[in-house]
Amino acid sequence: MATHLQRADRDDPPPWPLTAGLDAKLAALRGRGFEVAWIEASRADLTRLVMEGGEAAIRLDPDPAVDRAWYGDTEIRHSAAREGTWVFVRSEGAAGDVNAHQVGPPDTP
Repeated sequence: MATHLQRADRDDPPPWPLTAGLDAKLAALRGRGFEVAWIEASRADLTRLVMEGGEAAIRLDPDPAVDRAWYGDTEIRHSAAREGTWVFVRSEGAAGDVNAHQVGPPDTP
């Protein structure tokens, strides 16, 4: 049975780079003054980010007591509950509110 990475090598390449879409979404949200809280991505998208961005795309926290991973300066988490990649930002509303924004092709707002 093929591993996930072996299957990914045989599949058609995705129509757009997820790393570019995620970078564009992070820049747009920060440009609008939002504080990015964390990113959640499906297993397929986590794999895609590493395949596109190399091993340094997602880094494990250097503190062995902390079970976290990072995409740039933002914590990234695995999400089994939803497909795709989502960026969570702190809301302008009531304290503690969080809103999610799905990552799409780089030219999608």
